[in-house]
Amino acid sequence: MKKTSIIALVLVLAMVFAGCTSNELKLYNAVNKMQDITSMESDISFSITMTGEGFSEEEQKSLQQVTSMMNPLEINMHQKMVQNEEKTSARGAVDTNLSFSGMTMDMKVWVDTDMSGDKPKLIEIIKMPPLIMNSMYPEDNTKEYLVYDFYKIMGETQEQINVNEVFKFSKEMQSQIAKFIKDSQEKFNPGFEIAKYKEKRTVDGKELSIYEVKLDDAAFKNLVRYTVNYAIDSKDTIEFIEQYMDLVSKIVDTNAKQEPQLNQEKVNLESDELKKELPSLKEKFNSFMDTFKDVKIIGDKGIVLEYGINSDGYIAHEAGSIPLEVNIKAIGKAMGEEEPASKGILKLDMSFSTKVYNINAPMQIDMPVVNESNSIDITDIMNKSMNTNTEVNMNTDMN
Repeated sequence: MKKTSIIALVLVLAMVFAGCTSNELKLYNAVNKMQDITSMESDISFSITMTGEGFSEEEQKSLQQVTSMMNPLEINMHQKMVQNEEKTSARGAVDTNLSFSGMTMDMKVWVDTDMSGDKPKLIEIIKMPPLIMNSMYPEDNTKEYLVYDFYKIMGETQEQINVNEVFKFSKEMQSQIAKFIKDSQEKFNPGFEIAKYKEKRTVDGKELSIYEVKLDDAAFKNLVRYTVNYAIDSKDTIEFIEQYMDLVSKIVDTNAKQEPQLNQEKVNLESDELKKELPSLKEKFNSFMDTFKDVKIIGDKGIVLEYGINSDGYIAHEAGSIPLEVNIKAIGKAMGEEEPASKGILKLDMSFSTKVYNINAPMQIDMPVVNESNSIDITDIMNKSMNTNTEVNMNTDMN
């Protein structure tokens, strides 16, 4: 398996807002408590705007074509989720509205999972916009739904992948991730306060304790550098990676159960190789951060994230803005180019807000009734694509 992908996973997990201050601890506890919710609804809005400056006249025209098509890109979602206390079965539904360039597109998604039985279930049903649905399946424009039965999809490769182990992996990793974050929380200390208490505020009729995370370009880079170095140096990280590798090996190795000793030796060997690579990885990463120390990534307003915690200790409100900058000239200079091809700066302004409500309230999510007349099974599309490719290759070989 790719060692770098394992490290990337760990780094993402390590980027929780945890530390030794009381404010960060309260926010961490609220984030952790959200994992125990058995039902909830949420409304999410997300927008992104792209602009540019300093480009040549020709580049500016090309950029204008792109920005006129997408600005502003807006996504609004309404979500519902319900699961049992053991987290072995869950249902979810999402209504999504995508708006850009004066056009709107609606999509609905339902998910039904159950990992409590001998045959795990994970089914996803998607109601695509008619335009996209018709392009995917032009043979019949009456189809409404696209159906993903992941057990059925993966069943075609059961000789290489243990399907039941995949679902078991998903379940076990939840507890391993929670333990890893909890063990790291007390030790993670970048040297500056990340989360700050801001105020008491009434949001959507509820009084919330508002906490703010604010990072300018320098603070963001310092946090990334500290997080990566912490992850590489931490004994907890190595133990987590070993557990991760062990679980993954059981998925891809059909002989894992029959030969547990051989499987463990394989995991130990990969773990030893990873430990040898870590010092070099750390050196290369820090060199990369030094190279781009003066290349601005975060805009002048900085990253601002806001979290509202209700009286029960749950996060009921989130909002934030993330301004990104891509200074092509500065990046080129940092990479050793004497005269970068462009001098422009591309700016992406992203903002979002989330409202969470009906936490742990009685809730029912009904899955749509699908059949051959109103839906397409993704395996049919996959098989059709494979058959088409086979025919094309055969015709090519014959010619």
